[in-house]
Amino acid sequence: MTVIFKTLLSAFFILLLCACQTGDGQADNPDQDRTAEAQQLIQAYSPIITDCDIENAEFSMIYLDDDAVPELVILDRYYNRYSIYTVKDSSAICLVDYITTVEMSYYEHCGVISAFYRWNGGGDEGSYANAYYQIDQHSEPLTDDSIPDFEFTYKAVYDENGQWTGTGTVNYSAKGEEIDEAAYHQIETDLNILQTDERSCFSETSECFTKDELLLYLEMTTTVEATS
Repeated sequence: MTVIFKTLLSAFFILLLCACQTGDGQADNPDQDRTAEAQQLIQAYSPIITDCDIENAEFSMIYLDDDAVPELVILDRYYNRYSIYTVKDSSAICLVDYITTVEMSYYEHCGVISAFYRWNGGGDEGSYANAYYQIDQHSEPLTDDSIPDFEFTYKAVYDENGQWTGTGTVNYSAKGEEIDEAAYHQIETDLNILQTDERSCFSETSECFTKDELLLYLEMTTTVEATS
């Protein structure tokens, strides 16, 4: 069973690194040398994974920016805290240093992440919000204190008897300043995220891994490189 598991895990990551897609669904670069380089570069995540002391942490790989090297996402499921790392100049750097949210999503190759929040029960009879961040617009790692680049907020409206009126108010903002709906949608258009599916960093259908599984893969790729 261990041999089968290692084989499947290795095969998945090879497919993961080859699956880098452009916006039109074509392979970004099918050249094998680039895939090999990406495999080598993700070794930079090894110390981050090894030093992670979050109990039962979950890990995933996503394609957030426009290169062939996937970003590393770490989820502290107990606190719903997300961290994201990328590789720059062969070193792992932190993009998100803990954002606490119900769910974090991203737009593949667009460099945009989304944090979803809800309160008062959420849904149409409560309140919820989506906060969006453009990774390349921030020189410091994002945190819970970071101001979203743009945000959508919905709040249900109740009458004097405390009954939901069936409607709610919607507010839009950019950099903490209120904007109108047209300006909000223009931002979406300019970032080309309307043409890109929003993907959850972790979901029932996405691939996520334990600390041991990721370290095993990195160990396997290192062994292959050393013997090749």
